Amino acid sequence: MEIYRNRSGSVVRAIRSAVVVAVCVSATGAAGGPDPLHPFRLTVTDAGVFQSSLEARIRFFWDDLQLGVMEHTSNMEFELAETEEVDAVIEAYINEMLVLEAGDAVVQGKVTARGIEDAIRIDEVMWWYRLQYTLPPGTERIGIRNRLLFNMFEDQRNLVNLKTRSGSERTYYFSWDEDNVTVPVG
Repeated sequence: MEIYRNRSGSVVRAIRSAVVVAVCVSATGAAGGPDPLHPFRLTVTDAGVFQSSLEARIRFFWDDLQLGVMEHTSNMEFELAETEEVDAVIEAYINEMLVLEAGDAVVQGKVTARGIEDAIRIDEVMWWYRLQYTLPPGTERIGIRNRLLFNMFEDQRNLVNLKTRSGSERTYYFSWDEDNVTVPVG
């Protein structure tokens, strides 16, 4: 059994054309069958609120993230890689598509780490990014607008698992029709 590691970018280059063609064929319905890639579109964010910050770890299917960023930036040469340059592009994308508001201020996240989760199937390789958001003093509620990958997929769904300062945990579900929520963080 082969485990796919997407660390060197060679996997990305090897199947990049196939993925783009598969998505285009799937989108046009020309293949007449189910999506050849993973059967669902999902990001999962695990977030925790501390005294004056929120830390979030966001997981993406690698192919969805790459295609979403390619479309968003209009850069069809974009490839995921473990570099600071790619981190900056991903950070900008996340800050535009996952908006956190505390009071009247939009809070920008800063990428602090990234990683790759191995998978048996190439289309199940997950990339993750950890971001830190500095909250204004006294923040008791935040607004979350999560439109990650909505620019690419109509069936995209996003989950945010949030742990507040007091330790309570709740999961929030985001879809095209319901892409924002205001929640307590105290």
